[in-house]
Amino acid sequence: MEQNTHLSNVMDTIRHPKLDEACKRILSFKIILAHILKACLEEFKNIDVNDIAEKYIEGKPLVSKESVHQDEGQKITGRNTEDNTVNEGLAKYDILFDVYFPEMDNRIKMIINVEGQSIIKSLKNLLRRTRYYCARMISQQYGREFKKAEYEKINKVVSIWILFDPNVQMRNTIKRIHLTETDLVGSSPSLKEYYDTDEVILVCLGNEDDDNYSGLIKMLDVLFSEKIDVDTKKQMLEKEYGIKMTEEMEEEVLGMCDYSVGVYERGLAQGIAQGVESNLLENIKSVMKNLSISLERALEILNVPQSEYEKYKKLIK
Repeated sequence: MEQNTHLSNVMDTIRHPKLDEACKRILSFKIILAHILKACLEEFKNIDVNDIAEKYIEGKPLVSKESVHQDEGQKITGRNTEDNTVNEGLAKYDILFDVYFPEMDNRIKMIINVEGQSIIKSLKNLLRRTRYYCARMISQQYGREFKKAEYEKINKVVSIWILFDPNVQMRNTIKRIHLTETDLVGSSPSLKEYYDTDEVILVCLGNEDDDNYSGLIKMLDVLFSEKIDVDTKKQMLEKEYGIKMTEEMEEEVLGMCDYSVGVYERGLAQGIAQGVESNLLENIKSVMKNLSISLERALEILNVPQSEYEKYKKLIK
């Protein structure tokens, strides 16, 4: 994957609500979630992705529907609540859904949260936030999954975070954060089956110049790439991962690409106005490369007078 230029780094900091929502909706397709579960959770590593999507993901995953913060003691009766907590603002999980352990006859449930994170200002803040989300998903089960002191009925929760632009040291990695036990005196059998209630998974994307650029990391990078057109994405996803794009998924991916280009173009104009790149010729080359567009389209975006088109065509050649 080509290295970002200074100009494209400026574009990466620009957020667009429609783009964020499109990314969440793409992640919420069951077949995409199935690939995430298979790659990240021990419970599903030996299960076919199509079985995970069709048999074990319960209902339709909710996108930006359920609130993270809830008032203490307030009974939650459904996964579509949007109540504000009294002391905190409204914050919602990106994606929230239920799955069931595949080898359990009594259908033991697991609650999964998937979050997409593009900008990481503080790694400490992010990691504490992941733990908070797990704590909230456990506490919100009171009144819904268990009552009073029936703590043995608490379902395991997992918060999976897709980091689109992680720190350099974390790129092309998948990290699992979970509870462990240590015998301080003597030795006793493992108690994992009793305390294994929550874990965090960090899926850190990166670039193709790495031995770990494969599997889920590559799949998500291709899916959300702004440099790969929709037709190429369809071919790669079907050939390498057996994912056949439905019309609905294709529409979301196409919409995401359109939003990305629009945000990039607006940010580009802003960047040029602020003197991010003073050389127009370099601007033209940067736009052509990062958006994979023709010279004419780049000149149009940069508002170059048509009378100067021939000059830049000769210079580019």
